[in-house]
Amino acid sequence: MTDQETLRLAEGNPELRALVDEHQRLDARVDALNKRHVRTSDEETERRHLAKQKLANKDRIARLVVRLKAAEK
Repeated sequence: MTDQETLRLAEGNPELRALVDEHQRLDARVDALNKRHVRTSDEETERRHLAKQKLANKDRIARLVVRLKAAEK
């Protein structure tokens, strides 16, 4: 699965589009927290929580992409 394949499939699937958008939002927030040289304990907790959410979201995207690609065949 490539990012281009995922984006192509997302164009025609609102559920996948929402997951991709959410993944990008989580990625941006995690990146912003990672760029801070000093994080509060709350920020570090948030960063870890968001990273876990991002991974779970990626798994949901992968499962949906597999289903959509199988339906195309």
